[in-house]
Amino acid sequence: MNIVGGIVYGDPTRRSEREVLSALLPGAGDLAQARRIDAAGAVLAAVGPGIVSEHVAEGALVADLDLTNLGDLPGISEGMTPARCLQRLYDQHGSAFATRLRGAFAIALWSPTQRRLVLVGDRFGFRRVYYAVSNAGVAFGSRVKSALALPGCSRELDQDAVYAYLNFGTVPAPQSIYRAVRRLAPGQALVWEDGRMTLEQYWDVTYSERSLGRVAAARATYGQAEKAIRQTLGSLEPKQTGAFLSGGTDSSTIVGLMSRLTGERVHAFSIGFQEERYNELEYAELAAHHFDAAHYTRIITADEALACLPDVVAAYDEPFGNNSALPTYLCARLARETGVKVLFAGDGGDEIFGGNERYRRDSILSRYQLIPALLRHGLVEPMVSLFPADAPGLTGKARRYVERACLPNPDRFYSSEFFVNQNREQLLHTDFLAATTPDWPLEVARRHYNTPSSAAELNRLLHVDLKITLADNDLFKVTRTAEAAGIGVRFPLLDHSLVEFMATLPASYKVRGAEKRYIFKEAFAGLLPERILSKAKHGFGLPTSDWLKRHRGFRALGRDVLLSNRARQRGYFAPGAVEELFRLHEADETPFYGDILWNVLMLELWHERHGGTA
Repeated sequence: MNIVGGIVYGDPTRRSEREVLSALLPGAGDLAQARRIDAAGAVLAAVGPGIVSEHVAEGALVADLDLTNLGDLPGISEGMTPARCLQRLYDQHGSAFATRLRGAFAIALWSPTQRRLVLVGDRFGFRRVYYAVSNAGVAFGSRVKSALALPGCSRELDQDAVYAYLNFGTVPAPQSIYRAVRRLAPGQALVWEDGRMTLEQYWDVTYSERSLGRVAAARATYGQAEKAIRQTLGSLEPKQTGAFLSGGTDSSTIVGLMSRLTGERVHAFSIGFQEERYNELEYAELAAHHFDAAHYTRIITADEALACLPDVVAAYDEPFGNNSALPTYLCARLARETGVKVLFAGDGGDEIFGGNERYRRDSILSRYQLIPALLRHGLVEPMVSLFPADAPGLTGKARRYVERACLPNPDRFYSSEFFVNQNREQLLHTDFLAATTPDWPLEVARRHYNTPSSAAELNRLLHVDLKITLADNDLFKVTRTAEAAGIGVRFPLLDHSLVEFMATLPASYKVRGAEKRYIFKEAFAGLLPERILSKAKHGFGLPTSDWLKRHRGFRALGRDVLLSNRARQRGYFAPGAVEELFRLHEADETPFYGDILWNVLMLELWHERHGGTA
């Protein structure tokens, strides 16, 4: 576990208490191993095997680094320490020094003479950086509670963040669960200088559509992916490196390229379930056999999942509802038990290659040319009114289709999600409603959608998912579960050169008509088995909805926690709303309401484990 933190007081003469270390490094197992640097009016601290902590120039630096190009930094070959290399890069390039780094990092540079603190997170949000700023100074860290070490910092919850969580299943940047604490967005740097704070975006994806033939694009896509795997492998020991293997295209591609590049059997790890509809070990075994990987598998039961749930809840210091955190944790733990120290994860492939089913659905909706004409002539409402909202069968589907097609993006993109937002008046308590911003989750998505203003529609949606689905959700899921299991994790498909290259390809090379991953399939047709290239997407799903309904332990947990007086007193839900969700869940054969209940359950379990005020 690597944690960095620090505090700079507004009063440069102020001395910090010894107890500040535990506040800056919450969750650290052994503070006796922590490194602490005291400077004029400031404290920088770090703990863990992968941290860097050193006096540099006239100041200090702490960082959590997992760089894939550390050996290439200027000065390293001459024996310069990583901290001094980073300081020199900053002196030369300012906050843009981070563009010279590849991989995961969270860095803090403190200059007492200029009273300047610089905080930098990596391009994609592998490492989180939280901060709080007030007249008392600035506090920061890789844990949300690190920032609460700032004197007078309020622990009041951000109600809009809670509301966003209930829809996204995670708290999106720049918010945190606490109103006074914020989080750096991916590719962002913070500069605090003698009480004045600025935020700088040192990197972001730039989308363009250069002219490149299909064959050349496919060849280049393969080449860039191969380079990304080679870069991510770096100096890692192959015998202590492995990969998550779900049997999907991305994890299978990583295992295949690792095998070709190392010439050794790849350690691949997969989780299966007793419930057949959630079990895709068949495809993982197919990929492992195809690449002659050393394949480690485990079928988990509901009892085993319930037993490790406290570990997963403890791993997330902010509410986190992604139910695939459970199998990811168990898979990482399986890898640790076999002696693997670093796992490669396939996250990012959907967002750069165009692999999400939502992209295909939106492509179909956007091609329906009648809707814009009806909108221009004011004929949509009359047509929609012909079909009752609750009409069964094709009639009801037609109305819902027309209504969705009429929406602008990203609202259309999320039109089948955000159940809580769409039913806020019925579900949420009046006091909580009054404290939240209507349509706040959509406002978050709209901000990311509008950032690449000149990009094609699909690329804008990819950008939304890169920031929310990936940075706020999936990366948080994998990094924290791997950490809880005691191993490292890297994301080769998010090597920035590969991401930047894919952003230059036409949108039609990602989703063409109803076909997802168009150029990806061309590029990797010679690597992957046909059954994996053509399979429907599944991923690390979990039968939590079934368990909340049918497993004695999960069923009791859900009802005991969510129907307790303590949960009711949080004031999030209208009287009877949670009971109605349980009733709907019992009557529904799909996981829909079970997934909603899981999000609510994880919010309440976060309250119980990590505290905070409602």
